[in-house]
Order: sequence, then structure tokens, then C-alpha cells
Amino acid sequence: MRLGIYCDSGVNGGHEEMLKRLIHALVKCPGIVSLYILVPTGNEAMSLFARNIAGRHRQVTAISLPFTSEQIHRNPLAMLSATWRTAALLRGLHLSKLVIAQGTIVSALAGLIAARLTRTIAVSYIPLVDDEAQAGAPATERIKFLVKRVLYQLPQQYITLNDHLRGKLVKLAPATPTAILENCVDDKFSNTALTRDAARSLLSLPQSGKFICTHIGRIHFQHKRQNFLLAAIERNPDRFINSLVLIVGDGPDAAKLLQAVQASEVLSRCVRIIGPQSDVLPYIVASDVIVLPSGYEGVPLVMIEAILAGRPIVASQVSALGSYLPAELLFPVHDQDAFVDRIFAAQTYPLAELTASFRLRFSREAFDAQAQRVLLQSVPQRCFTDHLKHNPSDLGTK
Repeated sequence: MRLGIYCDSGVNGGHEEMLKRLIHALVKCPGIVSLYILVPTGNEAMSLFARNIAGRHRQVTAISLPFTSEQIHRNPLAMLSATWRTAALLRGLHLSKLVIAQGTIVSALAGLIAARLTRTIAVSYIPLVDDEAQAGAPATERIKFLVKRVLYQLPQQYITLNDHLRGKLVKLAPATPTAILENCVDDKFSNTALTRDAARSLLSLPQSGKFICTHIGRIHFQHKRQNFLLAAIERNPDRFINSLVLIVGDGPDAAKLLQAVQASEVLSRCVRIIGPQSDVLPYIVASDVIVLPSGYEGVPLVMIEAILAGRPIVASQVSALGSYLPAELLFPVHDQDAFVDRIFAAQTYPLAELTASFRLRFSREAFDAQAQRVLLQSVPQRCFTDHLKHNPSDLGTK
């Protein structure tokens, strides 16, 4: 098999980290004779990763893309140019499949459309799935969803994270095969010898007298909702008097986050903005609880990492997180008081059984075997119009 990997994201977040782990699994697969990794020069972390992998494995070739999805977003001419340039690349590669990393169905469209133009089997890797626009939604929202509904027919195979997301994809693209590939994390999180006291010493954090609560993730208010965390603290200032709240990460709302903390006496007293870190393990181990008040999620890596390291994580009850975490570690997405209650109760939750199940469920061995099995499966070529002929209602009018 001649396999391609396409990623045009300019950021290096959770989706990109999982793509790297997928690539590590595929380079071990004897059924893949050639692996081409197409990544933008503008994403230095992904570009460096691709070059390093190509340097170590002779069947791997790194190919630079001169654009990122962020650069061509909302620019039809740039999108057209990127699509044609990608199609020209694909025509010369003669791939069996192209795996396209999609944060949502509207991301990486240049690669997805180029694959369909060149009759290359397009595999969409772990896209988040949109909910249908409600009856009372604005007309613009309903139109956007109808456009997305068409885009969901473009991939010829989906790889998603769990049954919840697969069910949503099956409703939107019933003719498209959908496989599940659960995430995995580095073994260091379950095998660490680092203790809580040693981690706090390493990070110059108080050894005692402070309850430490940590948020790890991209600073993006709509997705990760650090602003919700800040609002919950300001609403319950007395609960956080003897607490230290660490926010680890970087992202488009980093400046807004800093401004909000500096402008508030309550927040500036207990919130510490750490910035991006290459290794989050010490922050997890040093914490009493990890928090994840996201507005939407797939299967967040930090959730797996925290549980494997023996630390409770309190998350909003979105998507399928209830199939991974017990009710004691979840809160209704808009309930700040319930969020705070869960934060301070979480340290008493017995984690041993959950940690043991996570070690089996999210192991590197399980991930590698399933990744190879899914990607080596044959997928029939299907014209885009085939689905529309048999399912005209999928263009949906209400």
C-alpha cells in the first residue's frame, strides 16, 4: 500500500499529536511500502516531525505544503490555488489512500477536495461532528449546516474516536464506512516514578497548604473555556482562598486570559498562567485535580494522561465524556457551582479501578494494532454523486 498523510493545520494541538502517534504506528506496518507525509512548512513542529521520521525510515517521504488552512481560510482564490497544487502532488504519488487530519469537516478542505479530484480514496481522521441546526436557529446557521451536510459526503472512509461520534457520522453520511480508533498516550504517564512532592519541588510550587487545580490545553475560550473557569472562581472566591489554579498552554485567547487575570483581584491572587510546556507530566502529578470545562470535545488526551497518572479530572458533560468518566467527575456544562463542587470533591474519588481500565483501553499496543487494521482495510471507490443519487434527502430541507 502507498499511503499518504495530509495535515495543513498551522497549530500543533491534540489532533496533531494524535496524528503523530498514528504515523508512528504506520511506519511499523509491513503492509505499507511507501508513506508520504504532507505538512505545511508554516507548522514548524509538524514539519520537523515529518523530516525526522523520514530521516529514520526509508519508506517515508516528507513533502512540504506552502500554505496552512488558517492562511487560506475565507479566501476562495487561495483555497482554489491550494487545492490545485495539492491535486498536482497527488497525481504524481499514485496513493492507495490519503489520510486527512480534520479538526472539523470544514478543515483541511484543500486536501479533501484534491483527493476527490484525483480519485484518491480520502480517509477523514477524527473530525469533530456538528450537531444539526435547530428549528429556531438563524437562517445563516441552517445554511451553514446544509453546506456541511454535503461536505460530510466527501470522505470515503471515516476514522473516529468512539461510538458516540460514529453514531453522529452514520446519521450524516450513512453510506460511508466508519471505523473507531481510540487515542493512546505515552507510557510515561502510567509508569512515572515522579511523586507529588517531587513534582511540586521541580516546579517551585508550595509543598503544603495549597490545593492545586490545573487546566492544561490550548487557550481557546470557545473550545476549552478557560473563561468559564475564571468566572467560576470569581463566583466562588471563598472556595479558592487556599488554592492555586495553574493554566498551562497557549492559543489565540492567551492575551485575553492574561488581561482578565490581571484585571481581577480575586483571580490575580490565585491564578497563575504558566504558558506552553513541552512536558505536562510534572504539572499533572503536582496537582490535586485537573479540570477540563470544555464546550465540546472528542477524546481529550489530557483526560487519559491525568487518569493514568493517578490524578482525578473534572470535565464538563459534553459529547461522550460520560462513557469515559464517572458522574462524580462530570458537571453540567453551564453550571459553575456544580463545577466548583466537583473540583473540591474530586480528590476523594477512588481512581484505582478507572486507572487500570484506562491502561488497557488506551495502550500503545492496542492503538498500533487497530490503526494498522483500519488503514489496511480496502475501501471501495465511490463517486461523490453516488450518495446523492440514493440519498437526495441528505441535502435536507425542513
